Amino acid sequence: MRTSKDVGFKTSRISPDHYFRWRIKRCVNPVEKINNIRKLKNSTVLDIGCGFGALSYTLHSYGANVYATEVDIKKINRAKFFLKGKDISLIRVVDEKLPFNNLFFDVIFIFDVIEHVYDPDKLLREIYRTLKPGGYAYVEFTPYYSVVGHHLYDYSKWPIHIFPRRMIKRYILSQGNKGFLTAHDLWNQYLSLNKLKISNFQKMISSFQTINERFIVKIPEVFELNVPFLKYVPMKDFITMSYEGIFRKPV
Repeated sequence: MRTSKDVGFKTSRISPDHYFRWRIKRCVNPVEKINNIRKLKNSTVLDIGCGFGALSYTLHSYGANVYATEVDIKKINRAKFFLKGKDISLIRVVDEKLPFNNLFFDVIFIFDVIEHVYDPDKLLREIYRTLKPGGYAYVEFTPYYSVVGHHLYDYSKWPIHIFPRRMIKRYILSQGNKGFLTAHDLWNQYLSLNKLKISNFQKMISSFQTINERFIVKIPEVFELNVPFLKYVPMKDFITMSYEGIFRKPV
């Protein structure tokens, strides 16, 4: 596998291999942040919504004991291909229920996932249940009411989700596929969004200790800026393009 340094968002659409390497590039920073707080080597770590397995691959390279869950069987099969030969437990789930014992994990990642689950509150309760006291949860998501909250980056950098769904669907399907990702794939990704707001998420995760929050404004691969005062802005969702939080379960 070639280095992930030679791929970006645009080239990630060329093939599954390009996409996988781009996701590795995206994963390194979050993994390093957690590793600086708690060493991942020999830690038991869960990757929720593993997709093609890039985050699991990265966590494994840090010496973690990695478990990964995913609802999409096609993505599970992709992950099996990319993670072949790695001692990583891949588990298909059907909803927010996590098939693990209480107090099982040292660290849990929900990276670009929680905005797609049907019941994020239930998922966070499951994370609390399966996380050991003093364990960490890393969360990153794009708020739905952000300018780019539609996740249809291949088609628009503007808030097209203010329009009726039938108009959005007609536009997406008329524009066609983007590399190996079909227009129907990307439309279904949009349909999976649960319209999660930062303020609602913060209420859901209030049983955890907040270690750090970042309210990110960015143009991918051009610049990324954390704007801390957005925490106090009522309409933070419209400005924040990516929300990142690190949380600790009380001892």
